[in-house]
Amino acid sequence: MTTLIVGLIVLAVIVLALRATIRQSKSGGCSGCSGCGGGCTSCHQQTPPDKKA
Repeated sequence: MTTLIVGLIVLAVIVLALRATIRQSKSGGCSGCSGCGGGCTSCHQQTPPDKKA
């Protein structure tokens, strides 16, 4: 039972970290590579949100 609880906690931490990385990547900027000036393939320019009339 303890192994199951610890496993679920570890899984939750991984899911939350992945979620944060995806959100940061979608909002623009670097998604965690070190020493990057924004020119690598995982980095992109921030795009403005779509405006609805």
